[in-house]
Amino acid sequence: MENSNNELALRYREIEPLTDKLNGPVLVRKNDTNEFFVKKCYPLYLEEHLDALQKIEHRYLPKIQEVVVQDGKLWLYEEFVQGKTLTDVIQSSETIETDQILTITMAVLEALGALHNKGLVHRDVKPGNIMMTSEGTIKLIDFDAVRAVDGEKESDTVQLGTMGFAAPEQFGFAESDERSDLYSLGIVMNICSVKEYPKKQLTQDPMLRGVIRKATKLEPAERYQSALEMHQALRQQRLRQIAAAKRAKSRAATLEKGPIRTYTNTKPNTNKWDTNNYVKQVISIISRWYEVIASFFRKYIPGFRTEVMWKRVIAIVWYVFLIIGTIGNVLEQPTTGLRIQLFVDYLFMFILPIILFTNFLDYQRKLPLFSSCNRVYRYIGYGLIFLFWLVLTKVGLELNSFIYKHFN
Repeated sequence: MENSNNELALRYREIEPLTDKLNGPVLVRKNDTNEFFVKKCYPLYLEEHLDALQKIEHRYLPKIQEVVVQDGKLWLYEEFVQGKTLTDVIQSSETIETDQILTITMAVLEALGALHNKGLVHRDVKPGNIMMTSEGTIKLIDFDAVRAVDGEKESDTVQLGTMGFAAPEQFGFAESDERSDLYSLGIVMNICSVKEYPKKQLTQDPMLRGVIRKATKLEPAERYQSALEMHQALRQQRLRQIAAAKRAKSRAATLEKGPIRTYTNTKPNTNKWDTNNYVKQVISIISRWYEVIASFFRKYIPGFRTEVMWKRVIAIVWYVFLIIGTIGNVLEQPTTGLRIQLFVDYLFMFILPIILFTNFLDYQRKLPLFSSCNRVYRYIGYGLIFLFWLVLTKVGLELNSFIYKHFN
């Protein structure tokens, strides 16, 4: 829609530029209502996307007043959001409470859900584009990188996004979609928690760790598939947090209001059996051991380090067959020497590939090929690991055979 300079001048009065950039955002005031807006210049190819954005009204998105094409330039007039960016909050805070991180993330997810429902992807979710108003409201701002999801392209026509927060597919490896925004938001969550990117230091916060790990998977198919799905996962985490807080408060109230007991020097009846207390102690011990074992499996055992149930089922079936097959075949050997030799052979043939190909102890993150966003480089990395396994197995089996022949 074409508008004359005079018409815009009658409607808006420029107050001051908000940055030193040429054609940067300018604070303006609407003459008839005295409302403040931010006037921003956008590329002309975004006109259709910004028109779609203007139709979205959401409490966690700034209000788009109007989209104007003027003198070959595209201008957007949007609500002026007064407050701090999340970047400012992170830098000025030693720590951000988990509850606040959940609140911010769930608000941004609702904003993203509104965009995604209209077929739009933000593509630049980062702390600098998340505003916290003086009233405590969250706003997702800045639509310089917004695009519509096509679903049939091999990559984005225009590759935009902020390094460190943008999903791998935003750099030309595939078309970005809703899951790209969720990847970026997972990075933001980790930055809020430990002020580091997940690949350098993943938060140990049990309320956030699993969600961040899934949201930031390299393969989009392994991430949350929608903002709603990720929102529900966080909502469940928050409900657990609330329930835990209520239990702690209830226990504290019980201790505070409990009757005062007096004790005499009489010897307690050692023959009396407190069944309820005994059961509680047993359950508590089992629960602690379960958490220790579950934590070990999630951290170290391939197949259990993911939240994907089918991977865990396959891992259980594989480990059962491997253990039964190994023990059965080893015990069938007539001598101790043969048993040791066969056991070592099995280590090279079956155990070693599990360690190498399932990223045991997250060793792949330290290798350049696997830390690359280029999928081809990662495939090359797996090829080299396969060759390494073949060579190591060949050498190991021959060495094992040589030792058996010469020392038995």
